[in-house]
Amino acid sequence: MPKLSICTLLLILSFCLLSMAAEDARDFTLHVFFSNDVHGGIVQQSAEFLNPEFPPDLGGGASVMGIVKPVREKLQETGDASLFIDSGDIFQGTLVGTLSKGRVMIEYMNMAGYDACVPGNHDFDLGADNLQELIAASDFAWVCCNIVDKKTGEIWSPLKPYVIKEVNGVRIGITGTTTIGTEQMSFPENIKGLDFLPEIPALQKTVNILRQSEKVDLVVALVHTGLPYDRREGYRELLNTTYEEVLERNYANAMEIAHFVGGIDILLGGHLHRGYQEPWVDPINHTICIQNYGNGGNLGWLKVHIERNTRSISGYDLPADQNTLLLLQQDEFWPDSAVAEYIQGQQLIYEKEFREVIGESKSTLSRSSFGESPMYNLVTDAMRVRVKADFSFTNYGGVRADIKAGPITREDIFRVLPFGNQIVEFQASGGFLKSIIEEKIKGNRRGLAISGGTIVYNTTRPDGDRIAEFLINGQPLLADQTYWVATTDYLMEGNSGMPMLRDIPDEAVAYTGILLREAVIEYVQQNSPLQIELQGRWDKDEGAQPDPEWRKQFEKADRVSLQEK
Repeated sequence: MPKLSICTLLLILSFCLLSMAAEDARDFTLHVFFSNDVHGGIVQQSAEFLNPEFPPDLGGGASVMGIVKPVREKLQETGDASLFIDSGDIFQGTLVGTLSKGRVMIEYMNMAGYDACVPGNHDFDLGADNLQELIAASDFAWVCCNIVDKKTGEIWSPLKPYVIKEVNGVRIGITGTTTIGTEQMSFPENIKGLDFLPEIPALQKTVNILRQSEKVDLVVALVHTGLPYDRREGYRELLNTTYEEVLERNYANAMEIAHFVGGIDILLGGHLHRGYQEPWVDPINHTICIQNYGNGGNLGWLKVHIERNTRSISGYDLPADQNTLLLLQQDEFWPDSAVAEYIQGQQLIYEKEFREVIGESKSTLSRSSFGESPMYNLVTDAMRVRVKADFSFTNYGGVRADIKAGPITREDIFRVLPFGNQIVEFQASGGFLKSIIEEKIKGNRRGLAISGGTIVYNTTRPDGDRIAEFLINGQPLLADQTYWVATTDYLMEGNSGMPMLRDIPDEAVAYTGILLREAVIEYVQQNSPLQIELQGRWDKDEGAQPDPEWRKQFEKADRVSLQEK
């Protein structure tokens, strides 16, 4: 064998070093898997929202792992990396999620290998102590930089303001914020001792720390705040909004956060259950914004390309044709057997008693985005009848699902009303009752689900004076007459933009202890088969004007009046 000269050896060595350097400098793909607003939706389900007659079967968390696991198994071979993130509201909404107090979701997320999660407002539904236990049981980080302990002013101790994950020599800082609206959407006792700081200043402060002190290369923000339903309309509104205006109103959507907080590379939104099939990229900060639908029907997946030399994002690809959201159809994404076995075992534990058929509906009980619907009528009728009230109302957001025509089970009612709210009854003057409804139809607000009355309103009239007609049991509402009104304990706490309910004197309020869910079950059992139709409870009429004499009585009406029932 001929001997190699020193020059030849040096050339070979140089070539090898150059090859190694080129290999080190090669771009790689960061597979970002993401979820939000899962609400316990890891069980197999039928996608009736796609096709009520022949719904495809969705594989839930097991199909998620059928996607993620093969990608991860090839990472070492390809030199790529992965990140699995969630932006909150993980457990409240299904039997296995709620009845296990979130434990099943945490065990699933540990199995799935999540890297980070931010709390959503509904993650406080069973109290901060319960959330703290879930965080302690998690193998992944819970990040949030805007929830602080009132006593210390420091980040609430179970949470981290941020974590840093290093992949292929690239340092990724992960932080997050929870909607400040949690203070209005949770029972005070559930968030006692906690403050929710405005999202934008808190996030900018943390991003600056990550960039300047921690020297991270990329920043990922998990925000339990939604991207707009319509990205074009949302961006038009953004262009007409200033930083000062956002701070003044003390609330920011995810598009505004991406626009007004500098230094974020990837932002995952949530809270609104509005999926973005393609990312929205802020034209100023170049922040890539992503968001999934809710209830576990989809998995988000974005392939982000990273330059190793610059440690920056050079672009991204979508896993499917013009789509970053994968519908978890079982026949396309075969469920992982180990995860499927675990979830099905938990379902046997928590769902057994809820499969009893309690009645039947002749037609689909659907919801609507505003006004009246068969489902809203069912819920509020059951509430009013159960406590013999004159009028009842609840917020649209508390009614979470539809029920198709056919047999109705306890599980169906649970999906509609998963939050365990109780019925509260209170005495109110007609003047106060009118002010409640006026508050919920001012501006772009959509009203309430109601029973016992009919309302005609005109949005061209000034806020606070939009109601043209208000009937209770077929008779005009009288300002000085006292009515018994039924609602939920959630709204009586002033949540969902109803702080006025906190002004009602204690002696005018009756806490019934009756679960709204149980009242609806009882109503279904007593009135089956259901044939619920629209009755004209809401009428938006831009030409309607109130009778001057009827309107005049409300000008100096008492807010609340009391009498014996």
